[in-house]
Amino acid sequence: MDYPKKLYYSISEVAGITGVKAHVLRYWETEFPTLRPKKTRAGSRRYRQADIDAVLAIKELLYEKGFKIAGARKALRQEKAAEAAPAAPLQIDLGFEHLESPAQLAALRSELAAILALVRELAPPKAAPLKKMAGKG
Repeated sequence: MDYPKKLYYSISEVAGITGVKAHVLRYWETEFPTLRPKKTRAGSRRYRQADIDAVLAIKELLYEKGFKIAGARKALRQEKAAEAAPAAPLQIDLGFEHLESPAQLAALRSELAAILALVRELAPPKAAPLKKMAGKG
């Protein structure tokens, strides 16, 4: 879309940009927690780019994908949770399948212990716990 980039937009500007009428935008504010434009002292809504993006996402879910309000709200909530979820832990194949004998496992264990000792030497020392100072009454 080609519209002027600025910090805040009025509700009529957002209606023009998104193709969603102002009264619908006000209703969506009551239904979607992600859509919360700031208000001036006079009560005028001031939408930011993030609010416009939220309006466009809601519009797509409702008008193009055919979701009902509750379904769109749930889809947005799931999308937000997926973004906030930590990535799966990195797993590396170290190729230990060939280690079968107790001697090989013992050698590996001692090398890992040596690596751990090196890491502990490089790690910053833990801070001593603070002692509580005697309070004056």
